[in-house]
Amino acid sequence: MKKLLGLCVSAAILALLYAWIDVAGLARAMRAADPAWLATGLLFVVPLTLLTSWRLTLLVRGYRLGFLESNRLVLAASTLNLFLPSKLGDLAKGHVLARRHGMEPGLAFSVVVLEKALDMMSLLLWGVLGLLVVGQERPVLFLFLAPVGGGLALMGLLVGPFPFLPFLLRHFGRLMPARIAAALAGFSSSWETTTRWFWRRGGGALGVTLLSVAIWGAHLLQFWVFARALGATVPVLQNAAFATLSILVGLLPFTFAGVGTRDAAIVFFYARYLDPAAGAVLGMLATLRYVLPAIAGAPFVGDFIGLRGLPGRMRAAGGEDGGR
Repeated sequence: MKKLLGLCVSAAILALLYAWIDVAGLARAMRAADPAWLATGLLFVVPLTLLTSWRLTLLVRGYRLGFLESNRLVLAASTLNLFLPSKLGDLAKGHVLARRHGMEPGLAFSVVVLEKALDMMSLLLWGVLGLLVVGQERPVLFLFLAPVGGGLALMGLLVGPFPFLPFLLRHFGRLMPARIAAALAGFSSSWETTTRWFWRRGGGALGVTLLSVAIWGAHLLQFWVFARALGATVPVLQNAAFATLSILVGLLPFTFAGVGTRDAAIVFFYARYLDPAAGAVLGMLATLRYVLPAIAGAPFVGDFIGLRGLPGRMRAAGGEDGGR
């Protein structure tokens, strides 16, 4: 039901956006796209997926997760994330790590959360760097530094080698009913164990963190390549700011996979470099960044993760770990 509602909201936003945009101009922008740059941008999906898979093997080193299996898992998670609620695909990665590789369920879930936190921290880092540059020409964009920079600082505290999140959860749990408090305490303990385990590896932890930053630099560069295909030469760090803000807007939880909100944000932020029709095409290409891995992962969903009963099993695993 939530996905259906999100799909309706996305359709409504797109209808309003395309009613404002000249549809003939949209077709012209598509025809005018440079095939070589467009193909390059689409092919970015391949190294990005491979690098993400490699990072997962590094993150869980010691649990015998092979690169090919990691790649299948990342692709299948992309499929699940597109169609199922509440980022179930990422939860499924934790489920597989626990079921097939002997990782404690609480640790497996925390590793998945750590992976997402590294992603968000890296994205926000590029966003801050971009905003510091673009804000010098457009001071109004400095207003976004507070939420983006604040988010970066928060992610740094969460991921860093100190028990910031466990401290918050323990104190917040005192205000909650017993069952919720027990779940928070369980996750708090698992998270503290995970961050200590992660940072004990020293250079390995730093390498995974730097790899995450590089991966997200490449994600944002993909936006630059798509914009170049549409005839715009956007300065790289300004593109990082615009793409980061557009991605963050797309994360708002009331649309289907960010469709609609992300498109409108792209048209707005890239307006100095792309007319509305070309900006709308860039929005479509941004959506393809999610759709292509989801299509590639579809063959692996049923036989590798096992869709049947997965939501219930993941909820049960979370409840058992929270009750420990």
